[in-house]
Amino acid sequence: MEDCYAIHRDPNVWPEPEKFLPERFVGSSIDFRGRDFQLVPFGSGRRSWPGMQLAVTIVRLVVAQLVHCFEWELPNGIQPCDLDNDEKFGMVTCREKPLLAIPTYRLKK
Repeated sequence: MEDCYAIHRDPNVWPEPEKFLPERFVGSSIDFRGRDFQLVPFGSGRRSWPGMQLAVTIVRLVVAQLVHCFEWELPNGIQPCDLDNDEKFGMVTCREKPLLAIPTYRLKK
């Protein structure tokens, strides 16, 4: 365990190892399921994180439930054609202004 701790804080291996920079993995071919050793703190092989498959399934289920159970509307009468789709560039491309949406429960009680 101490070796793992030392490797993941080695500036020769990771630039700025003490900072939380998830974008350092964007565009890489690292497999989060434990087949690559860049994510050793989460384990790999037979000793990988036992809840990983559950977490991946639950995230997909939650997003599916949000889409299924709610009607999504834009605030203040904004029309979809009026949305600002400008992007800001960096390590990843994201919206310049956040998208605001109002959820309304649509299933019968």
